[in-house]
Amino acid sequence: MSRNSTNHSTKNSIATDFPVISPAMRHNRAWAPCALAITLALLTPIPVAHAATTPAESFVQQSVSKGFGILKDTSLTKQQRASQFRDFLRSTIDFKRIAVFALGSYAQKASDKDVDQFVNAFSDYLMSMFHLDQDQSLGGQTIAVTGSTTRAADDVIVTANIGGADASTPTGMPLNLAFRVRKNAAGNEQIVDILLGGVSVAVTQRDEFSSYLQQHGGNVPQLSAELQRRVAAG
Repeated sequence: MSRNSTNHSTKNSIATDFPVISPAMRHNRAWAPCALAITLALLTPIPVAHAATTPAESFVQQSVSKGFGILKDTSLTKQQRASQFRDFLRSTIDFKRIAVFALGSYAQKASDKDVDQFVNAFSDYLMSMFHLDQDQSLGGQTIAVTGSTTRAADDVIVTANIGGADASTPTGMPLNLAFRVRKNAAGNEQIVDILLGGVSVAVTQRDEFSSYLQQHGGNVPQLSAELQRRVAAG
């Protein structure tokens, strides 16, 4: 993060419901930070009374409210809810940007077709991390939105703290959560990274994929097939 960044701080303590993370997510070391952070980010309602003070904060809060509204819409069937929520995720998260970043230098070596197939596989893989079963038991947690840091005109980090026994670190301190928000080609804001306790989802995936590709001759289609296999396996 740039030393010249401009910091805009707000401190809003927000009482929320904290979704239970599925065991599969907890036991996947590479995805554990991602699953927890993203589930918190997109399944947790933020009261309107706690107004954001920056456009990026407003975007995050509005996105959270929209996603939670879909998941709690009792008029939808489970299939409709899952379909609408995935459409919502595609409009909120820049999967292509994250996927290409996660490929690193291998993206430049791969064909456009292979990159496109990987983006699709990665998107499905990321979305499969969400636990959409709303019959699970919920516990109370607290999210304190602490503000946002502007890195550039289209690059903002929205920060928060996650409090509560289930979400705290071994030392009992709250977990730090952050959302990196940037504009896409159309000029719309989207989430391009989530950081939990300073750990970047995008960087974590890049490291994992780089290791895989090094062991498999840089075969991007094979990595795409592996991600599809994981999705199918649940």
